[in-house]
Amino acid sequence: MSSLQIHTNNVPRDIVEAWEITRREREEYDYLDWEAIEAGEDSAEFVRYKGELYYLGDFITTAPGPFNHGLPAEFQEWDGYKSDSYSSGLLIRWLRDDRDNPDFTRVIVGWYAC
Repeated sequence: MSSLQIHTNNVPRDIVEAWEITRREREEYDYLDWEAIEAGEDSAEFVRYKGELYYLGDFITTAPGPFNHGLPAEFQEWDGYKSDSYSSGLLIRWLRDDRDNPDFTRVIVGWYAC
């Protein structure tokens, strides 16, 4: 990727738990095991961004490893990405306190494009 641009307003967004989404929204995520989630045997977390709901499990980690070799250097400041095309997508970063401990109840969302 060349001339990558990342845009964010750095607004913390609350994590949306599975029990908080509507039946209609659940239908968009029919690949999740809703019976197991309702039984407390599994979980699913989402974030709302620009009027859309995104499943956090669809984001790919940016942590160093064999599955993300060659990511743009700009991704290093983020915790995950979700492509929506070859050259654009969303980024998430867990909110952290002063000690660099993640707050797993909120994320910062941004979008990237080339």
